[in-house]
Amino acid sequence: MTPAIPTIKMEKTDAVIIGGGPAGSIVASTLAKKGFEIILLEKRPQIGVPVRCGEATGSREEISRFIPIDETWILADINAARLIAPGGRIVEKHLPSVGVVLDRSRFDQALAGQAANSGADVRVHTEAVGLLRGKNCVEGVLARDHRTGKTYELNAKVTIGADGIEGFIGRWAGITRHLKLSAIHSAIQYLIEDDGLPRDTIELYAGRKIAPGGYAWVFPKQKGFANVGLGVDPTMIEENTAKDFLDRFVEQHFPNAKIHATVAGGTSGTKPLKTMVGNGVLLVGEAAHQNNPLSGGGIMNALEGAEEASKVLTEALTTGDVSCRFLEQYDSRWKNRVGHAITKFALLRKLIYRLEDHELDNIAAVLDGISRNGEDKPIDYAEIFKTAVKTAPGLIWKAKNLLW
Repeated sequence: MTPAIPTIKMEKTDAVIIGGGPAGSIVASTLAKKGFEIILLEKRPQIGVPVRCGEATGSREEISRFIPIDETWILADINAARLIAPGGRIVEKHLPSVGVVLDRSRFDQALAGQAANSGADVRVHTEAVGLLRGKNCVEGVLARDHRTGKTYELNAKVTIGADGIEGFIGRWAGITRHLKLSAIHSAIQYLIEDDGLPRDTIELYAGRKIAPGGYAWVFPKQKGFANVGLGVDPTMIEENTAKDFLDRFVEQHFPNAKIHATVAGGTSGTKPLKTMVGNGVLLVGEAAHQNNPLSGGGIMNALEGAEEASKVLTEALTTGDVSCRFLEQYDSRWKNRVGHAITKFALLRKLIYRLEDHELDNIAAVLDGISRNGEDKPIDYAEIFKTAVKTAPGLIWKAKNLLW
């Protein structure tokens, strides 16, 4: 008797989105509002958990373009930034309403809820385990429901990879490759409680003894609480780990602090991808290297990337043309909006995080002078560069050696 061959369930949809972070949820809600059938897959049991983020991002005004502000996920308003150089010089810039610190899990859940309310089918516990391929085109994903253990096909006109730095959609589609170790910052963060924390000011600490190839941060949350963390370049440390550097930093600056939680992860520090699309497939958010390579931040860039992707995807699904040639409009739109700036930040990262501490002190002195002369004015990076070169002309030669 011939054994029965198990059948695999198949579903059809206009678009399948892999990843329930900010980028994936914005694409899902935008396309669903246009009347398209959208399925959003999130492999974890709950959207927004665990948090792997410093949680500081853009202003209320910027965020409100994507979702109505809800005070339950705003933990602090940021009105100033303080840079502490290796030698101890403090450079402070007053920047009214420049940003906020989020409750990231609630924020992500609100974005996913907005997508669901717009008509998207949001599925947690569900992971993409492979691509469905047609003739020279991605035609959806093979999905696995971790609650039932069942695998099924999701046939889609277009597949969107919003699965983060660790995502597989881009690799499976041949758009991305494994990142080099030098392109990833190892980051770790504590949620601490302490009486001496800032209220509406973020603090950034630079220096090789503090965070080789990166920086340390203090992002205030509710009164008496803050995210304190740092990112390091793994190629610039030997025996110590990122945790060793953070423990030393907390002991030095907040010796009486109580640690409530720990999060760790990585963020890419590369320039933008040459392309973020293929036939029937598109990447967005950190999966598309859209985060700021200098700061590691990615929330606002993810939202803006999702907005540009949604415009092109709407037209692609309306016309039925999901070819690479058509989707490449997204590449050019993104580069013109943010991508060119990211390229510059990637070059700056290679330079700044390789500077010696005394060189960082010289730059801090320049920044301090500029800050005092224009307290509330936007930062003029061209002026900073010109003044820095006058102060430390050797930076030009270092830049040449590091960047070319």
